[in-house]
Amino acid sequence: MSFASLLPRRLRGEEHFRWRGGDVSRLETLSDAVFAFALTLLVVSGTVPATPAQLQDLFWQFPAFALCFAFLIWIWHLHYRFHRRFGFEDAGTVALNGVLLFFVVFYVFPLKYLAQELVTTNLVGEHPSTLAEQGTQVMILYSSGFVGIFLTLTLMYWRAWRMRDLISLDAAERLLTKSSLRGLLLTVGLGFASLLLVFLLPDQPAWSGFVFFFMGPLHAWNGWRSRVELTRLEASRAPAADPARL
Repeated sequence: MSFASLLPRRLRGEEHFRWRGGDVSRLETLSDAVFAFALTLLVVSGTVPATPAQLQDLFWQFPAFALCFAFLIWIWHLHYRFHRRFGFEDAGTVALNGVLLFFVVFYVFPLKYLAQELVTTNLVGEHPSTLAEQGTQVMILYSSGFVGIFLTLTLMYWRAWRMRDLISLDAAERLLTKSSLRGLLLTVGLGFASLLLVFLLPDQPAWSGFVFFFMGPLHAWNGWRSRVELTRLEASRAPAADPARL
């Protein structure tokens, strides 16, 4: 008996979802390597500071790096949970997984540039920002990469939903799969809204960036809705009280 089997189910994976992914596959190993490479690209251009002033400049870049790091870890977690939940290794999943990894590597550069411009340059103010002149081009690249990543994840979950009977998803697992799919669709919608605003308001690219502030409230609403639906499902499964014992 393994140590993991002694843990409560909620600490081994998900309380309401049986993970069908077994040992780490070669597909996941390749994906982890690409995500590690993407994280490396966040700092690969940095050099070891030679003076206290350069060290101070490096310190002020840390918030931008932390923001990019957290965002990539979030994407990695979505990818990791998909493979743990379903364990697919078919040709369609391999193809979509490859597309996702391509967009992740592409997305690193606009993500890093935008984070440095917004967090480091605007807060410290030691270097002039170029967003005022090139904000439209930056937002087109950023939003395109954003849409590419989450649209690919949406397609992966859509395939899983279509095969729900084949992999014998129970009621709670179907509910959580629909919840994940709904959250991804909302995220893709924000990306498309950002792209639309870039083209409708080319002289005001900041508006296309403000769209992403809705991501937190939308995901909070989706999580709340999922918890309510799970509570109702569990209540419907609870055995009715025997009137003779009352």
